[in-house]
Amino acid sequence: LEDIRRKMESMRDDPTTPDTRLADWSLAYNPADVNELVRLMLGGNLTGRIWTLHTRVRFFDPENRRAGLPPDVAALVTKMEEGRTTLSLVNINQLEPKEVIIQTGAYGEHECLRVKVGDAEYPVNNRHFTVRLDPGAGADMTISVKRYANQPTLSFPW
Repeated sequence: LEDIRRKMESMRDDPTTPDTRLADWSLAYNPADVNELVRLMLGGNLTGRIWTLHTRVRFFDPENRRAGLPPDVAALVTKMEEGRTTLSLVNINQLEPKEVIIQTGAYGEHECLRVKVGDAEYPVNNRHFTVRLDPGAGADMTISVKRYANQPTLSFPW
């Protein structure tokens, strides 16, 4: 609570005006640390003054055609090694299956070579792949990539 009080006081004392603030001004005052969420869910960080996203993975919701995880899907990057990222993905919805598109790199700059789930290994050879999660199901997957193999893009995978 002391941290929240300190952030609120800092926000009140900020000498900038709404016309001179950057769009991400409020992130500095958010009690949920955005950098920690990026590290845990995407395996990366926000860099520089303009908050450039630098991550191992990025998620897309194909049903709602938007960036981010679909509702009721949770993700946690549990391990990062040279050329490999281990990711836990869970559908907490007990009634409906969910699809998630996983892109390798914040801007698709990595080429996904293969994904290993348990003893099964699936070739991908693309900057993204789709995972279908049954109701209440989850999986730990190891994603093997060739890093920085693709031209970065802001395009969505559809």
